[in-house]
Order: sequence, then structure tokens, then C-alpha cells
Amino acid sequence: MRSTEHGDDRHSAGAGGLDGRLLHDAVRLVLRAVVAARDEGGRPTPTSGAPQLNRDKVDSEAAMLLRAALPLADGVPGLRAALTRLGAELAAPTASEVAVRLCLHPGVALDLALVPLHLGALGLGDPRLEPLLEDLFGHDRLRGPERPPHRELEQQWLHGLWSGGTEPAELARAVSASCLGWEFDHLAGTTDDAYAFTHAILYASDHGRRRVALPRPVPAITADAEAILAVALDAGNHDVAAEALWTWPMLGLDEPPLAARARDLLAAVSSERGFLPGPGFDPAVHEQLPLPERDAYVLRTSYHTTLVHGLLLASVLDGGPHRPGAAPHAAPARSGSASALLPYCPPRPGAQEWWGRVNSRTAAEQDALAPALAAMALRRAAVNADLAVLRAILDVVAAHRLAETPAVRQARLLLRRAVACAGIAAGYSEAAQATSAG
Repeated sequence: MRSTEHGDDRHSAGAGGLDGRLLHDAVRLVLRAVVAARDEGGRPTPTSGAPQLNRDKVDSEAAMLLRAALPLADGVPGLRAALTRLGAELAAPTASEVAVRLCLHPGVALDLALVPLHLGALGLGDPRLEPLLEDLFGHDRLRGPERPPHRELEQQWLHGLWSGGTEPAELARAVSASCLGWEFDHLAGTTDDAYAFTHAILYASDHGRRRVALPRPVPAITADAEAILAVALDAGNHDVAAEALWTWPMLGLDEPPLAARARDLLAAVSSERGFLPGPGFDPAVHEQLPLPERDAYVLRTSYHTTLVHGLLLASVLDGGPHRPGAAPHAAPARSGSASALLPYCPPRPGAQEWWGRVNSRTAAEQDALAPALAAMALRRAAVNADLAVLRAILDVVAAHRLAETPAVRQARLLLRRAVACAGIAAGYSEAAQATSAG
């Protein structure tokens, strides 16, 4: 029992443009990563020190890109051939090899079956596995270990690939229990927290294929996505940035100015290099490596970032279910708001491409990015525990009447609690002095 998607003809008329070419580049690089992960097993790590490719992880993520890109195959020159080769590589492991793993680990069988589930959803699966999958994923399937809510969303998503759909009530409960159900911590949230948010969007929406009932108003969800994107851009983290960007196309929303500028940035960097550098990519290390090792270094440090960029491009080109009028329209920024905030965001070494683009924009274009600049500046001040700078940034926000974004609201709460902490510290100090005097 499985759903097939051969009849899904959705694709953008403009798929053959720059985004289509970059999607094709991403598929070709991921294909190289799949082949390299097969060949690497047990080889010593090259002199670059980049971690080896994990075959299971690479295969699973490559299968996701295959399914996302296939509806666009005939709209992008060369894409169908590349996807055909990728599908053949992913189908290479024998059915018996897959079956043994599934039998031995039924509690995590959905995770282990991600590749055959994706291939099956595309009509490319191995029919010999069908009876086993039927047995494993039926009504009495073993649920396995307890999972965080966004991972439970992933389980429902994978099961839906096999069954042909997701139970709406179960999906709604999982979405509400995930981090989409509450405001993100923009001053202290971690990269893993950001990934939980972006993955919840992907799993809940099935890569933009279905409308999902969100547990909070759309503007609240997108406000979190914008701030996550802003922090990622400020850190030069293209991986998180690409994943945050898929919030809008996967939810069927028009993108705000920050997202449009960020997509332009990722496209320009990817077009220039032929891949999108990941957080572990160091251009200086790359240039110093012997030529035979350079490609391996690119794959090890940047295949994932290039792959998620491919997922983003596919979701943009494919165009999921749109929410008419659901995208919030921000109030026009007051003139001079960006110039007042930029001194608190000096360019960082790892994000020169982003800051170079910001500094090359007109004053009006910079002002349109002011809420994002405020989020970046507040995050820096909070990480440095510099409350004086935090207060100064909030004064700029107030003076220019910028929106009360989640980052701004959390910064105000941080200052209020800092005052309470100061009172507690003063009380301890007075008590200590009294004890000493006694």
C-alpha cells in the first residue's frame, strides 16, 4: 500500500532559469556525494580533517531531494537525466540488505526505510519489499523509542509516504506539540533549536505538498522564521538560512524583503562556486589542499547545505498550495532606521557576502531590512551579555517605531529580569556585609 506521484505535473514555467540551473547543480553534487559515501567506508580522513560522509544520512537526504525535484524534471534542461542516475544509485542496495536491517530493528523501521519509502512514493520501489513493509507499518506497528515532537512529525510524514496520507487529528496534535506551537527563543536559542523549527515545517507540510493547520497565527510563525533567518545570515550559516527560507514556499506564503534578499544571496554564492558552502567549509583550507582532495572536501563540508538549498529551490519552483492574503505586510520602515542599527552589527568575517550586499543597498532598501538588523544586533548583545548595548538597540527600535518583533519583546523581558537579578544580588551583598560586620 503506497502512494505514487507519477501523475504530479506541478512545475513552474520558469523552472529553466537560474533557480532551475542551481537545482540541477545541487542534484549533481548530491549524486557525487552518494557515490563518494559508498566508496569512503573505512578510508582515512583526508588532511583537511573534514568528517567522513555518513552513507545512511546521505542516501536518506538524497532521496528527499529526488522526490522534491522529480516534478520539475522536464522543466529544467538535464535534470531528468541527473535524477534518473540519482534514483538508480539509491536503488542499488539489494532488497535483502534492506530487509535484514528492517527485521532486526522494527522500532526504527520507518527511519531505516526512508529511501525505499521515497522511491516507492515515486513508483520506483522494489515490489519484493512490499509484504515486509505491510507487516512492519500496519496498524500494530512497533513505535520504537520516544521522540521529540518534531521527530514524531517526521514519523507521521514517513508513515504517510507508505500509507498515502496522514491522520489529520494525529498530525494536528504533533504540530501543536512541536516548537511551532510557541515562540522561538531568539536571544539564546541554539542551532539545533533552529533545525527543529525548520524540520517541523518540512515534515508537517510534506515539503509544501499539503496545507497544514498551524498552532499559532501565520504572522507569529513567519516572525520566528524571519528572526531565525536573520541570525543565520549574520553568522554566515547558509545551511540554517536555506532551511529557514523554505518556510514561505512550503507554507504557500509570499516572502518578505529579508527572505528575497537572502535567496538572492544564496543563489549568487551557489552560482559562483557551483555549490553552497556549508558551516564547515573554509576557503583557505580548500585552496591549500591538493587538487585530488578538493572535491572530497567540498562534499564533506557542503553536500548538506547544497542539498537543502536544492530542497528550497524545488519548493519555490514547484509552488505548493498558496494561502491567499496570509502573508503579513510589514509597515513601511522609517527613514534612517537601518543607519542607526548598522553600527551595532559590524560585518563578521564569516558573513562578508551578506554584509557586502547589505552595505551596497540603497538607504531605503536597507531600511526595509531594519527589523532583521535589530534581531541580529539584539542577538549579538544578548550573547555577549552586554545589557547596555541591548538597551541602546531597544532605544533605536523605539525611536524609529520599528515593529515589536519576538526578538524585541524578548530583549525587553531580558532587561526587566536583569533589574530583578540586580535586586537579588544587592540583597545578597547586604546580607554578606551584615554577617561580616556581626
